[in-house]
Amino acid sequence: MSTIQLTMVTTKRMDADSHTRALRVKALATEIGFDAVGITGCELGEAFHRYADQMAAGYGADMAWLHEDEERRGLRSDVRRLHPQARSVVVVAANYGSDTPGYLEQPPTSEQGWIARYAQGKDYHVHVRKMLVRLARAFQADPALGYPSHAHRVFVDTGPVLEKALAQSAGLGWIGKNTLLLHRTLGSYVFLGVVLTPLELAVDPPGLDRCGNCRRCLDVCPTDAFVAPYVLDARRCIATWTIESDEPTAVIDPEALGQHVFGCDLCQEVCPWNTKAPATTHAALAPRPENLRPELESLMGLDQDAFKRRFPKSAVRRTDGQRMDAVARLITERNRS
Repeated sequence: MSTIQLTMVTTKRMDADSHTRALRVKALATEIGFDAVGITGCELGEAFHRYADQMAAGYGADMAWLHEDEERRGLRSDVRRLHPQARSVVVVAANYGSDTPGYLEQPPTSEQGWIARYAQGKDYHVHVRKMLVRLARAFQADPALGYPSHAHRVFVDTGPVLEKALAQSAGLGWIGKNTLLLHRTLGSYVFLGVVLTPLELAVDPPGLDRCGNCRRCLDVCPTDAFVAPYVLDARRCIATWTIESDEPTAVIDPEALGQHVFGCDLCQEVCPWNTKAPATTHAALAPRPENLRPELESLMGLDQDAFKRRFPKSAVRRTDGQRMDAVARLITERNRS
């Protein structure tokens, strides 16, 4: 057999092995309970440049971790800068959709506030990370995969990883005009997690944009936060105002705020891809009754200990009692004027 023939045979065998391993990885992710899984390579390419351009334009607001110095920002261009042993990226999704009425379907009263759906249940960082750790351990236990669990690195919205771009590259969906990942059956109510792995895995084709001419998400935004389709200026986003701002009252436009005390779902609620999205099967991610249209008065005057008791193991603790008090009072005073 010639050297060329031997090379071709070896390549085919490696490709077959990478495909088999990819199928096993996906099966394990499904067994653990993830609602979707895809695989991609380590480089982001054009998606990273779009992100860098938007950060350079100031669209990252005051969220310094999004637009750090160039060296730090460059970590997001190739996951091997974070994990040099990485050869593939496994991207998973956990559905947090709910069949409870949304903000537009059943608007809060003037005495009620709105907490974004993603924060109505248990803190997704905790829930999804536990699932990712189980997945890494499953990789270790599987004789077809074999790397120890510590050889894989997992992220859940907690490091310099562009999860949405990786998810699109891995075929989980496409990034819509509202800048969120859209899955064909799950819609946009999904939490994303990634595993950076030394496993050589066959990659999936990237997701194709299916937004077409629709612009409902752009038109519903009360603050005109979308500079253009697929481009969000976080400085004008209600989620940034109510979650990330150190001084909410200094940046919030009270007339555009509505009843939002923590985040905003409007651009998701009007998306056609969310109309038939199923409710979550993850009990931890389902809405807690007390987080559905809470009374504004109950959110005022909470010291930090009381705030933590009110929102145990909750993503709402991204803010604090003082800032939530300020937002709730701002809404109340506006409604009374």
